Amino acid sequence: MNIALSAVIIFILLMPPIAFYLSFTFGRFAKGGPGLLEGLMLSAIFSTVLHGIVLYFIKAETRFDILALLLGGDLKTFNITVTNGTFKNLFLAFVKYNSILISTSIIAGLCFRWLSERFGWHAQSELFRLYNRWWYLFQGHKIQWFANQSTPPDFDIVFVDVLVNTNAGTVIYSGYLVDFVCSGETLDRIYLSETIKREFKQNSGSGEARAIDGETMVIPYSNIINMNLHFVSFPEDMESVPGAEISVSGE
Repeated sequence: MNIALSAVIIFILLMPPIAFYLSFTFGRFAKGGPGLLEGLMLSAIFSTVLHGIVLYFIKAETRFDILALLLGGDLKTFNITVTNGTFKNLFLAFVKYNSILISTSIIAGLCFRWLSERFGWHAQSELFRLYNRWWYLFQGHKIQWFANQSTPPDFDIVFVDVLVNTNAGTVIYSGYLVDFVCSGETLDRIYLSETIKREFKQNSGSGEARAIDGETMVIPYSNIINMNLHFVSFPEDMESVPGAEISVSGE
């Protein structure tokens, strides 16, 4: 029994829903995919339904006996069952069938992605969600959901306060969020500009704010205890931003 050949054929047959999912979710800050077992089960279910629908409309004879022989991996009687010329035609038909199905799935995934973004479905339904949950948080969608608003609030930039564990103790870093990096649904690090820091004192609150020299500060999420976000609109909300009056001139 040729297990490798069977695995390759099965993988090809499972490709259409995988191609659709990848083309639908592909991009920066993409949401985390399903687990291996869950993904295989979903692919198998959708592939079976999809192939069944397509084969229903195909009027030409489908040689399931050859497919079963290849999946079984017992090729001892293969040359008796089918000639080289016949196998060549069947193989080319198999390649054409899967190429068309996979290409159609990719195009359909891209179209559904465009529609989801165009009409905002991705922010309204888990089924159409495109990005990870951190992206929706930093884009203000959490406020939209909690306030039952139809759209996220209008703002120019996000001002972040983060309580961070450092070798010198617990520190509050504050600055404008310029970028962040995620691995699936897990936040890896954030990038802040015009950053200030304050020592955190448990009994007396935070200490004096001091500006940090430099253009961008990188803070690993593994060191962050908690995080507070201000969605700032210039120039109306500037007075409400903690430490916004401090210029970056060094510590």
